[in-house]
Amino acid sequence: MTDQPKEIRAVWERTRALGHAIETLDKRLKALEGQGLAEALVELSEVVQRLTEEPKEAKPSVWNWGAFNPQQQAQAWEILLEWMEGTFRPRWPRAYREMLGYTDKPTSCWYQHPDMVEALSGLMASYHWAYSDPESGPLRVAEWLDRWLPGAVRQGQFILQDCTGFSLDAHKANPWENKAVEQDTDAVRRRIHMLKAGEAVG
Repeated sequence: MTDQPKEIRAVWERTRALGHAIETLDKRLKALEGQGLAEALVELSEVVQRLTEEPKEAKPSVWNWGAFNPQQQAQAWEILLEWMEGTFRPRWPRAYREMLGYTDKPTSCWYQHPDMVEALSGLMASYHWAYSDPESGPLRVAEWLDRWLPGAVRQGQFILQDCTGFSLDAHKANPWENKAVEQDTDAVRRRIHMLKAGEAVG
């Protein structure tokens, strides 16, 4: 048998190599099909779709009262007051009275204390985290009842314990108008300067 021309031999070798490649590819495709990649791709595309969709109601997870403009503050006050009077007060009346200073007095200046407003905002946010979040469960509720609610009550009592003024003017005084405090802060600034200049250690 005479030798085949080089061109035919090259084509035959190329065809044989392609056959092996196709066979290997076929095996890989069958293996991939067995792993359910099609279903995984569909599920992944749905997740990506949900992530790219704009949320129906964009709500910050925490409130920053200092960054609110007057209109945002008014809206936040309405939401907070509605929760306080519609949920906090009727469901936990004793905690409400103790936190806001109604145990010994018929009136309270709680709303004139920014730190009290922050504490109430945090309590409301943690309440929704425990009771309204679809991913919540009994442990979150138990934590709110045992940790966040009693902690907020103690915080409120601490905030109001030394307050003697009920008028708006009584709460306008700058708590930092104290010469001793100013001297202390000046000393801290000098310490910072010395640290930056390498004149102090630690």
